[in-house]
Amino acid sequence: MIIRAILEKDIDTILELNEQFVHVLSPMNKSKLVRLIEMSAISVVIEEDNHIAGFMLAFTQGVKYESINYEWFNENYDSFLYIDRIVVSEHFQGKRVASRLYKQALDLAAERSLSCVVAEIDIMPPNDPSLLFHQKMGFKEIQLLTHNENKVVSLQELIIS
Repeated sequence: MIIRAILEKDIDTILELNEQFVHVLSPMNKSKLVRLIEMSAISVVIEEDNHIAGFMLAFTQGVKYESINYEWFNENYDSFLYIDRIVVSEHFQGKRVASRLYKQALDLAAERSLSCVVAEIDIMPPNDPSLLFHQKMGFKEIQLLTHNENKVVSLQELIIS
């Protein structure tokens, strides 16, 4: 598997993957995806045999990203790498795709001397596989954030040492 920058040819596949998991992600159209890629610190796909296995978008502090979760971290932390989304195709789940993407994120955070990697995981509706994954990675919950009566997220951090 190789990790590489997102290319124009990847956009439709990324949008399809995002839509498959929209119950635990925010919706995204092409213009929003292009805007997110432009402001991101990391925007990559991971592929095997020319098939996209997954993608990752991540941001550092101080960008103009209108996300209640990102804004909370931006207001409360001076230095961080925010994992906006990692999506892994159902066909590639269980094959360490997310672990490889997180390794790249952790490496970038260390290179830039960022203090932590942060993420949010849905509690309501629950995203149990993501909660378990982040727990195994060493993430710790720092705050519960209620979006509305149907959506609550766990804001989590992993300190970079």
